[in-house]
Amino acid sequence: MEESHIRLKAPEFQQTLRTLEEQLISNTLRLWGGFTYGGFQPGKKQFGRTTWLPYLFADENDDILDSHHDPEHWGRNSYRQLFTATSPTASAIPGWKTILQGGNPTAIGTMPKGFRGALAGFAFGSKSICVSKLKMQIGDRKIPIVDIEEIHNYNKPVLIFEEGFELDEETGFELRGFFEAPGYQRIIPKGFVMYRRKDLVLHE
Repeated sequence: MEESHIRLKAPEFQQTLRTLEEQLISNTLRLWGGFTYGGFQPGKKQFGRTTWLPYLFADENDDILDSHHDPEHWGRNSYRQLFTATSPTASAIPGWKTILQGGNPTAIGTMPKGFRGALAGFAFGSKSICVSKLKMQIGDRKIPIVDIEEIHNYNKPVLIFEEGFELDEETGFELRGFFEAPGYQRIIPKGFVMYRRKDLVLHE
């Protein structure tokens, strides 16, 4: 649906977000023993909350989407990527390409240690959308292929899930898309992240 209409016309999505947040906080309290929830301004022995950050992910070429991401014109510390038959890797278009995967620097393809996230959907920030289908895998769980051609009917489309997904630290994650044409794409995860790696989130 249109991003601007979520709050006005999708109260069930707001409930999904609340339920997902409560579940994530509860599970994080259980898994990160000795920590309490500190919200957006965590103190000592507290985990914090923020949005999904690009550098929690890597591209198809296993390069983390951080401030060193190459090539520079793709966008650094950004979800903006260029998908062609030769980039990020050589694979045919039309065809399936990896859009995002876990950006754990010690084990690309898994989520970084010290971060637990709730995934509620994806926003499409590109004027021209080249993707017609999506599929995901979280750990051993394979999410069925979803046809998203309908998003071409919207100005600022957002794909929202009826039920969200929880992504645990050091768990495998991959989002793949079927590309009908080459082009720049900015596909942005919707939801929130709990973190205890404050050095990677908070400015000193």
